[in-house]
Amino acid sequence: MDIYNDTVKGLVLNPEFRKWVLNPSPERNNTWKHYLSTNPTFVKDVELARELILELFSNQYPLQDKEYKEIWDKIETKTTKEDQQKQFAKVVPIRQGMVKEKPSSGQDFFQIGYFWRIASILLISLGLGFLASRNTLPETTEEIPQPVKNVVFNNPPGVKSSISLADGTRVMLNAGSSLSYEENRFKAVRDVFLEGEAFFEVAHDPNRPFTVNAGGVKTTALGTSFNIMAYKDEKQMVSLLTGKVSIELPNSSNEKILLAPKEAISIGPDKIQVSLDKFDEEAILAWTRKTIVFDDTKLAEAIRALENWYGVRFHFQNQPKPGMNLSGKFHNETLENLLEGLSYTAGLEFIIEKDQVSIKFKQ
Repeated sequence: MDIYNDTVKGLVLNPEFRKWVLNPSPERNNTWKHYLSTNPTFVKDVELARELILELFSNQYPLQDKEYKEIWDKIETKTTKEDQQKQFAKVVPIRQGMVKEKPSSGQDFFQIGYFWRIASILLISLGLGFLASRNTLPETTEEIPQPVKNVVFNNPPGVKSSISLADGTRVMLNAGSSLSYEENRFKAVRDVFLEGEAFFEVAHDPNRPFTVNAGGVKTTALGTSFNIMAYKDEKQMVSLLTGKVSIELPNSSNEKILLAPKEAISIGPDKIQVSLDKFDEEAILAWTRKTIVFDDTKLAEAIRALENWYGVRFHFQNQPKPGMNLSGKFHNETLENLLEGLSYTAGLEFIIEKDQVSIKFKQ
């Protein structure tokens, strides 16, 4: 049976919804959490209906057990449109100041008085929305989850960007890289997710550490500057310039590695091979200064860097010699000039046609 209804009135009339509001349980919480996660536009309706039920059955409206039962019976009755019009016809004259006839019996008085109580709360809450403006929720119910809003910065190949986050942290995001975080959580927990490469200058906040999640590796800092390179299927590298960071590897039993300034950690694609060493700041931050540095760099990594840097795709007409690495330093050079420089040391020929580059290695 479908227990869901997307209107406030339907939710109030829904027995499963009332059971969740008045007698929450883990199973009921999961049921309605799942409903809200798949229907985020109904969050306000659910909150309003829940407030309405709690107002009706709070201490503000003390009821006896017999009255509870009679009210629920009244609410659960399937009334027709004509019945509803008749009931509201009794209510409208009262609001206009007309004299109400004395009930003929105690039962009639109960029906009019308590239906008026229910109808009044419905009219006020639906018409004026005053219950929806209340910010606090009952302690006996769990907080209604808000829709998740992801903030995503995505740089296509050939594009670099400078980003200022809401906490004051500055990020330089390399080409072919993306950075994201959950907006709702960021004010309380500064967690971001990186794929590719970025340089961080973290705003100091001792109560909220800043954590970068990249390729399963967590780098946490307070007020620090560091560079992270974490491209898919390549070794990952965290290089610390100032301050301190802690590194948490997957399956590390919560053991953390602390870095000091000018130290870098290199993590293999398998997350098992790990090495700690000093680094050349000029080489690590070269990309932030419009400079490409290849220092005995593997061919695959060099090609990935060039494709991201210039926004092109490489195609090989033949295979290079086994173990070919590239070396060279190029500051703000065009792709043609860079490949011309590599052609002598790597023994290659190239043809550039728009965003496609054809490479042939000399045998």
